[in-house]
Amino acid sequence: MKINNDQLFDEIVLAKEYLQSNWEQWKQEETTRDVIISSEEEWLRLFGHFKENHIAAPNLIKIVEYAFCLPGTSAPVERVFSLMNNA
Repeated sequence: MKINNDQLFDEIVLAKEYLQSNWEQWKQEETTRDVIISSEEEWLRLFGHFKENHIAAPNLIKIVEYAFCLPGTSAPVERVFSLMNNA
């Protein structure tokens, strides 16, 4: 995976500015609607904003896609080892 560090820095700065400017509004929405906004939804909002405003973020997208591919826990692997030990 090739990442351009200079472009990534610019993408992170733009993402940070967008998230900081909308954070309070999103928290207000959560309290008024009694709904918890997931981190996935926040990423979708960010990349939706980038797409609407024609902001390219190929490096940031690669990193986020990679992070979402990683399993949340090692439970499936631990289960396999447990079954192998029992056998």
